[in-house]
Amino acid sequence: MKNFNHKAFIAAFFGIAILIASCKKETSISQTITNTVPSGQNQLSVFLTDDQSLIFDSIFIDIQMLEVKVEKQNGTEHWDTLNIRPGIYNILRFRNGVDTLFATGFIAGGEIKKIRLTLGTGNSVVIKGATFPLALHNNEKQVIINIQNTDMLDPIHFRLWLDFDGHGSVIEMHHNQFELNPRINSFSKGHSQELEGKVKPEDAQPVIVSVINGTDTVKAITEHNGEFKIRGINATTVNVFIHPSNGYKDSLVSNIVLQQGDDTKLRDIILHK
Repeated sequence: MKNFNHKAFIAAFFGIAILIASCKKETSISQTITNTVPSGQNQLSVFLTDDQSLIFDSIFIDIQMLEVKVEKQNGTEHWDTLNIRPGIYNILRFRNGVDTLFATGFIAGGEIKKIRLTLGTGNSVVIKGATFPLALHNNEKQVIINIQNTDMLDPIHFRLWLDFDGHGSVIEMHHNQFELNPRINSFSKGHSQELEGKVKPEDAQPVIVSVINGTDTVKAITEHNGEFKIRGINATTVNVFIHPSNGYKDSLVSNIVLQQGDDTKLRDIILHK
């Protein structure tokens, strides 16, 4: 007769318990997503992302409200307010493929046409450790973003991304006096492309990576290790221009074919002096 292994029994018991709990958790989440959407409405999730900046250490944006304009099937238009955590966001934290779930809530059934952001007055920029107030352009607190596409996860659940061009949205009016004129685009993963890669050597950093499609340009700044990721590209064939630092020569990679609705990874780009 074999001895009873208490340790093995306990481990197996807890393993089964955890598995059962996990299954219950997944079922519960699935039911919540399905059952909590009111009849005749959809659920929308909005993510926030941004590019980097060579000038600013931080860009703090005071976001107080997010509303969604929906055009119903009968042609009428309706504005819904999503749930957000009102407050000040350092948008430069969300770069090179990093984003945050910013808003979620229920909207009327129909086609999503616009998003309206309401900004507060607690905006500022940080340059070399010094903080400066960021005034609103023409004291305009509302920003309208046109929506072209969304990801439809299923017939009632949608998502999209807001790409806040923080660097391009800040204008220096006078010495250390800055103004915020927001430049924000929207994209969805299913209707755009992504490009990622790595630029070497490390002492060529920081590097500005520009994805060029005709007159449209999307930019990113590499991390300290040379890695970059650019999202929301509305083209399937692009050129990539590399502008490094520390005496390294510019480089151009032409006619890169992107995978539609997916991520394309480049071979490592080696720069020379």
